[in-house]
Amino acid sequence: MAIETPKYKVLQKDNKIEVRQYLGYINATVNVESDSHSSAGSQGFGYLANYIFGGNKVEQKISMTAPVSSTKQEKTNKYVISFTMPSKYSLDTLPKPKNDDVVLEKIEKYEAVAIKFSGYTAEPKLQKKISELKSWAKEHNLNLSGEPIISRFDPPWTPGFLRHNEISIKIK
Repeated sequence: MAIETPKYKVLQKDNKIEVRQYLGYINATVNVESDSHSSAGSQGFGYLANYIFGGNKVEQKISMTAPVSSTKQEKTNKYVISFTMPSKYSLDTLPKPKNDDVVLEKIEKYEAVAIKFSGYTAEPKLQKKISELKSWAKEHNLNLSGEPIISRFDPPWTPGFLRHNEISIKIK
């Protein structure tokens, strides 16, 4: 059985870069302070995993989905780490987190430009991919909005060459 991911439509495709329309979803998020996307993801993962493994007010387990996403807040060492919630839930039907640091938020429909890549997500590689994505968007006259979202789709024990990662940036 495949792990659920956010639903989207591909509006344009150019090799590993796509313009997508995301159909909306719900995230469980936590804010952490760190020096990299990788360590922020590790920190935030524990809080969010606790929530879906029963660390909520009704001690209900919630299915794991993909990706685990991180977004660095501009010019800070603060990151927002997110798990996408299964689509069968609404904000009203998701159990409330026991930990007040875990926040549930509805993400409305939006468009984004995204790039797929494999391997590990070390900062130099992320910066190279972000530059590539921004350059492509500029060449195609797309106005971007917000910070890049780094999305990791595989468990940490997956070998680098088999890992599926993406970076996306919202379009204004």
